[in-house]
Amino acid sequence: MAQLLFKVGRWSYRRRYVVIALWLVVLVGLGGAAITLQKGFNDKFAIPGTPSQDAAELLIKNFPDQKNPLDNAGVNIIFAAPPGHTLSEPKYVQAMDDVIAYLDQHLPDIGDRTRFGNPVTYNPVFQEGIIKQEVDSGLPEDTARRDAQNLSLLSEDGRIGYTTLSLNVPSPTDVTDEHRQAIKDALEIGRTAGLTVEGGGAAFGDPLEIRTTSEMIGLAVAFIVLIFTFGSVIAAGLPLVTAVLGIGIGSVSIVLATRFVFLNNTTPVLAVMLGLAVGIDYALFILARYRTEYKRTSREDAAGLAVGTAGSAVVFAGLTVIIALLALSIVRIPFLTYMGLAAAFTVFVAVCVALTLVPALLGVMGKFAFGLKIPGLAGSKPVHIDEVSDQPRARRSKGRAWVMFVHRYPALVLSVVIVALGLLTMPALRLELALPNDSTSSLSSTQRKSADLITEGFGDGRNSLMLAVVDAAGVDPKAPALEPMVRAQRDIAKQKGEAFDENKAATTAAFTYVAERFATNADVKHAQLVGVNPTGTAAQLMITPYAGPNDPMTTKLLHSLRASQAEVESATGVTIGITGLTPIQRDVTQKLSDALPLYLSIVVGLAFVLLLLIFRSILVPLVAGIGFLLSVGAAFGVTVLFWQEGLWGLVETPGPLISFMPIFLIGVTFGLAMDYQVFLVSRMREHFTHHRGLATPGSRFNAVDESVIEGYTLGSRVVTSAALIMIAVFVAFIDQPLPFIKIFGFALGAGVLFDAFFIRMALVPASMFLMGHSTWWLPRWLDRILPTLDIEGAALEEEWEHKRAAADEEAERKVAQLAARSN
Repeated sequence: MAQLLFKVGRWSYRRRYVVIALWLVVLVGLGGAAITLQKGFNDKFAIPGTPSQDAAELLIKNFPDQKNPLDNAGVNIIFAAPPGHTLSEPKYVQAMDDVIAYLDQHLPDIGDRTRFGNPVTYNPVFQEGIIKQEVDSGLPEDTARRDAQNLSLLSEDGRIGYTTLSLNVPSPTDVTDEHRQAIKDALEIGRTAGLTVEGGGAAFGDPLEIRTTSEMIGLAVAFIVLIFTFGSVIAAGLPLVTAVLGIGIGSVSIVLATRFVFLNNTTPVLAVMLGLAVGIDYALFILARYRTEYKRTSREDAAGLAVGTAGSAVVFAGLTVIIALLALSIVRIPFLTYMGLAAAFTVFVAVCVALTLVPALLGVMGKFAFGLKIPGLAGSKPVHIDEVSDQPRARRSKGRAWVMFVHRYPALVLSVVIVALGLLTMPALRLELALPNDSTSSLSSTQRKSADLITEGFGDGRNSLMLAVVDAAGVDPKAPALEPMVRAQRDIAKQKGEAFDENKAATTAAFTYVAERFATNADVKHAQLVGVNPTGTAAQLMITPYAGPNDPMTTKLLHSLRASQAEVESATGVTIGITGLTPIQRDVTQKLSDALPLYLSIVVGLAFVLLLLIFRSILVPLVAGIGFLLSVGAAFGVTVLFWQEGLWGLVETPGPLISFMPIFLIGVTFGLAMDYQVFLVSRMREHFTHHRGLATPGSRFNAVDESVIEGYTLGSRVVTSAALIMIAVFVAFIDQPLPFIKIFGFALGAGVLFDAFFIRMALVPASMFLMGHSTWWLPRWLDRILPTLDIEGAALEEEWEHKRAAADEEAERKVAQLAARSN
């Protein structure tokens, strides 16, 4: 592969303008297609095959006029009187009338109005309607009154009330700015009158807002780091140009993909974040190698050698990231699969751009590639390093000084890293996961305030309602569980002299039986019948828990209800499904949590196999895998400390982490960890193989220690710069308004920090010093069957050295011939 990449790099250098033009054509073409064909992003988190999704389909089957709960564009308007007052005071009643009237007149597409009205004046009418409907259907009046009270629109103390409506749009993503503005204006009317008025619900979520400041901050910090790395303004700018082009192509491709699949609105942000980081880093590695190569050969050949050597490592490093992202499809979660595919494609583009556009730009810049030097910074003058001895030198690099310290105290360094990261991992044991809802919104948002007011006035469970769908088409009229209620209906029919329908009686009994069974659960506050389909064969039951949507007790309740569901289905012959926004979100969270161990084992096993092939060693991959677990565990730990538990009060709204963050963090961190492992350890392996496993004559180190010291010295500076750039890019995304992006940027920054500086820069060299000659040990039988992967480009280097030596000999021969002729 190194020879092929050498040709690619040299061709790109020669055909520089063709390469640049081709990339620009790709960008413009995809951009035009995206603008024309894109359909927009979708916020759904449904997972086909989950119990709640199956229940949603059962709901639509029996109630065709109703939507999937995920498509319900509901709006909640919550009113609260000042402390010591009630909403029934005339001025507040008038204020609420004004809010309702404004919504009625200015909010288009109002659909369901069942609970839409002034909570003070409409609540009695609403409750009486429930009582009458249930009594007419045969329920006892006491039961009907309890059901009506459970659905009250006004709190017991009369201070808090709410009204709800739904918008007649296909899904919450179709809610327009006109809808939102009408709701906001209505809220202000109530607030002006002295009420606290807040809005929430799926249809009143803030639209996606993407700030370009994150990219700008990341690019600015990367530019500063690159200036310190190369000491040149022009060289510092080249990786930024290639990275921006790469994420541009990746972004418009993702927008275009919305034409064919549903993509979550966080998909392009994640792809940009990752693509920007790896795009800069990959260009940095090639550019750094080019700077070394052009000092000993022509610039054209130097570009080829840089792409053939560092480019080989870039290809393999990019491949590890891509494989880790593609492996997300193994867990069979559609939106997560698409997120992984989108990010993987962006990384693929970043690799291709680095291999072709970097040498093309070097060709354009020519001798000015490292121009506009800044005196005193690295790269502005050559630094000579003695690779074979530890003799005093005018200037010793910081990387060499550090690795010599590690060589002196390897056990201490290893112990400190393991203990420190182990302690930071401990908070991860308290990890809580949830999907976005009003209860997890920012404390300063009206959505969070509305959820908190509902909790205050009506209890936590009002924010986590569940819907049970009972399909009684297959009910067993002879079921012993239903026999007492069927008999009671038979007796009533006989007393009234009416015809008795056994199947209808069994259906009615089944609805009551299910409600009673669910209501006996200790974690259920209330369960009631809220609707029957026109044919009378299916019913809807509303279940009100005691706990809120993010409380672990709600998940426990859901499991308990489904256990009861199986028993009831077996005893009666009915089919039951439990759905609603809360069950759907809990099912998604549970599915993601269940997939986490499998995915973690896949990526760790993948890391071991890949590194085994690259470095032909048993222990090097083992150390790398352990190091990855330590770094990702520590990243989880600090993320839980700050974003879930609110350490030091630095986070405004601590709370459960978004459900798909852990699995995505593992995939991305794994890919990046393998990047640094490949770039750093390949330098060590290159030195070891170049010297055929022998120490350099005169060196006071053995062959393994020498390879670690020299490889680390050559590679640490570039890897350090790359890590700092990645951390800056990721941390800059904390500025984004989307909570998931904030948390993910923080977690990725922490993961890179721990992996690059604690694992790759400390634990890896320390363990290699301690392992000694066992570091590069591989059983002979395994060595024979493993394919050889030359990612260091050693064969290319050796071939190039032979060609150069032959060219030198030929030149010397010609000089000698000319000298002989002249004599």
